[in-house]
Amino acid sequence: MYTLLFVVFEILPPFMQNPSLPARKSFAPLLLTLCLASIIDLGAGWLLRQPHLTQPARVLIAFLPVPANLVLVALIVGTIRKLDEFLRHVHLEAAAIGFLLTGLAVFVYGYLQRASALPPLNVGIVWLFMVLFYGIGYVIAARHYR
Repeated sequence: MYTLLFVVFEILPPFMQNPSLPARKSFAPLLLTLCLASIIDLGAGWLLRQPHLTQPARVLIAFLPVPANLVLVALIVGTIRKLDEFLRHVHLEAAAIGFLLTGLAVFVYGYLQRASALPPLNVGIVWLFMVLFYGIGYVIAARHYR
């Protein structure tokens, strides 16, 4: 999800305005890796829902998404490093705000779970918090430096 936000906020707007930017070169591998990683993630999730798999097979399947997602992280970091200092600073501040707010949300969610007000926390909810709070952090950082 972070990748989608990054593509929407940083790569597409300048790419649409000036197709000769360096972002054009890094956009295709990033998008291809994002699609591949998403397919692998969905496939692993589907396989893990199959009841006939042994425990060792489940552990192996759980690790299947790691290589593609590590490549995705490397591509995102590489693309961020190509940004100017100002945009890197905005992303750093957005990531810091997103990290801290996600920690707070998970903390509060845990207490609400103990109060039997919410179901058990799962990865999807944490990702939702991360994406939402990174977006909020990006808006706050971008507005601060306007």
